Amino acid sequence: MKADMMTVAPTLQIGSLRLPLSSDTRLHASSALTALGLSAAAEWARLDWENPHWAAFEHQHKLGRELRDFGAGPEPTLSVAEFVGLAARTDTTQARRVQRRMHDTFARALTGDIRLAADIAERSSDPQAMSWLHARLESQDARRTLMSAAARHGGQGQIFGQLGSVSNRSVLGKDSATLRQERGVRHTRDGLLTDELRRLSYLDAATAAALEGGRVQGNEAILALHRRVAERERQTWGLGLNKAG
Repeated sequence: MKADMMTVAPTLQIGSLRLPLSSDTRLHASSALTALGLSAAAEWARLDWENPHWAAFEHQHKLGRELRDFGAGPEPTLSVAEFVGLAARTDTTQARRVQRRMHDTFARALTGDIRLAADIAERSSDPQAMSWLHARLESQDARRTLMSAAARHGGQGQIFGQLGSVSNRSVLGKDSATLRQERGVRHTRDGLLTDELRRLSYLDAATAAALEGGRVQGNEAILALHRRVAERERQTWGLGLNKAG
């Protein structure tokens, strides 16, 4: 017996609300506006989006006209950013509920609520994105471990920046500022590939372990050790690539 494969339409969940979402993350405008209590605008978007009332609403709120087919032909959509902006400016009972959720989410984000981070991560259905996030967290943890080990072995002042620079140059072949400019990101780790993050994790963790297992003391000795570990890591990576080739 053959089971039928059902395709689940994507949605954006906001509290108890589930709003229809296009494959490129555009919201079904009529549903989104109904969720904010803007019933007249929702009707314009649903029934006659070419009428002057809808055009005036678009102009008033600086909405882009992008149509998507949710099963009944082309219909207006909102970007998630446009929806958030409308929710913040709208004074209806429904919009105020969304505003309270926005305030709560922003406050949790500012305080580094790990449960919020987990909730966001779990919304992703992209296994590559999850692998990247895991590698990024491991890389951050390894860097902190290295800095703590350096401090325990007499590291102070500029050594902490120098250790990071050695790691970045060894793995990436360039400094952080150059990488950020080339890849168009504000924070270095935002622009790194999963393999790059994993290599940084290994390098920083290896130096931290070498520090804890030896008698190295002071900035110069710590930096020299890190450079030796970086050279070994680079050679090992190069050998692996040659064998794979």
